[in-house]
This record gives sequence, C-alpha cells and structure tokens, in this order.
Amino acid sequence: MTQLCPASGTGAVNAGHRGSLHPHTQNGLMVPYITKWTGERTLRRVMVRRGAGIGFADESPYDRDDDGVLWIRQTSAQGSGEAEYLNVHSARQRQVTRGLLCQGCAVDTVEQDPQRQLFVLKDIGKPIGEGELTTAGPVCLPCAHVTRTHCPPLRRHVAAWVERPLLWGVAGILHDRGTLRPLPKESLEMVSYEDPRLPWVLAVRQVLSLNGCAAVDLGDLGARGVDAMTGLPDR
Repeated sequence: MTQLCPASGTGAVNAGHRGSLHPHTQNGLMVPYITKWTGERTLRRVMVRRGAGIGFADESPYDRDDDGVLWIRQTSAQGSGEAEYLNVHSARQRQVTRGLLCQGCAVDTVEQDPQRQLFVLKDIGKPIGEGELTTAGPVCLPCAHVTRTHCPPLRRHVAAWVERPLLWGVAGILHDRGTLRPLPKESLEMVSYEDPRLPWVLAVRQVLSLNGCAAVDLGDLGARGVDAMTGLPDR
C-alpha cells in the first residue's frame, strides 16, 4: 500500500530530534545524521522461511516495520570511529524518510514548513520529476547549502520543493524462494508495498515517491544558517 508520510512527528521516530541539530562532526565539518560510522556493524543472521516469505531464525518484533517488512540488522553507535560518508545507516535512513527529518541534522522539516519539504538529489541529467523514486530524505535549508559545497556526490545536483512525499516501498536484497539465498544483483532492488515479492526482500532503505514537485535553484534560496553548520569542533 502507498502511504502518505505523516504531516507531523511519528512518535519514537522523532523522539529526541525535533527542533534540535544533530551534533556529530569530523575534521570541522558536520557529519550527516544518516551516515554510517566504522564503529557500526551490519549483523548477518540465519535466514529461515517464515510464512510466505523470509525471516530471521532469532527474529524479534523490532526486525520488521509496521508493514511487516523484514529489515537488515545494524548496530547503532553513532559517532564511534570514523564517518563512512558514502555509506548510510539503515535505521537512521528509515527514521528521516518516515519522519521527514532532515537527513543532515535530524531537525523536523515539517515543523519548519508544514506545506512542503526540500529534496536535493544527484543530477542525472534531468530535474526531479513527478513520482520520482528516491531513498533520500528531505533536508533543511542550511544543510542543503552545506551539502552542495562539502558533499562531492551532490556538487552536481537537482533540487525541488515537494508537497507530498509518499512512502512507496523499500530498496533491499531479494532472496530465492527455494534456497533462501540472496539473488545476485549489483544494486539494491526497489520493491513497492504492492509488489508480491515484498515478503522475500530484506529491506536496507526506505523508498519515497516525490509528488507535488516544484524545481528550485539552491542559489536562489539564500544561505541562512550555513555558518552555524560549519567550523564546529570535532566530537
């Protein structure tokens, strides 16, 4: 089922983040909230058949989301070790996409603007289109400006105000129905909530569908608050 992201906080997802900035920095620059750290490990579990799909042999209720989708297990030790800028922590990515928190600092973007959220994606030669699928979360304006200057993959980017970010599905690892082994694929498979393959996927990312999109040039938005996001001491 396609679901509308909440227009307000989502209980435990937003607890401790609303209205506050994520503080972790490295080499004087803020580390995005969704970034995985070297001190965080992905835990490999024994896979079993569970109902009409896959499950963990030692599964707990925390391993599945509200739609019954099985999620990868990772330890949570944010700030431990070095930041792996090119890798995303699955649980924090799910928090920002479901709760519409800024993926940079974890501030609640709905409190900042209840009508629309700002999304900044890698430029692949076209603007953000209606119904665009993405695993990116929204960003607040200060983090958007930091991203375009300090995040190499997004120095060439496209941006849009989005009125209706929808929970579309997940991106993950599909498993063979007979052997229960992962199917060979170089990248994660996007699977919608209406896809019959959903019970056979181990989710790694939440996927949003972006609707009500209006393209925007970040250079026209101003850089209010950017100075507060850079030059912070390491911690």
